[in-house]
Amino acid sequence: MNKIEIQDPKVASKIIAANAENDKRKAELGFLGKFFGSGENVRLYIVGTITLGVLLIALVYTLIPDQYRSPDFGLKEMWTLVVLPVESTIIGYLIGSRSKEDGG
Repeated sequence: MNKIEIQDPKVASKIIAANAENDKRKAELGFLGKFFGSGENVRLYIVGTITLGVLLIALVYTLIPDQYRSPDFGLKEMWTLVVLPVESTIIGYLIGSRSKEDGG
């Protein structure tokens, strides 16, 4: 880390206070906070991560050859019993949370 010499004690105290606040914020966030951040969009980031994860798993399951898929759990079951309900629930959650924020 580079050392910078600051002549003005007021500036130096502000820098020290800002660094202390930054360290405190990092400690409060924890592991998931470091990954998703903080603020009003955290819910959106978490829901987006879940959405992309489900879609990625479904895409991989769709693209693997038939011989590696479960005979009891085919593509129809994957998309109708897992992907569509999860994705529609997520869309409903996002629409509902936005309408609450708008006051409706």
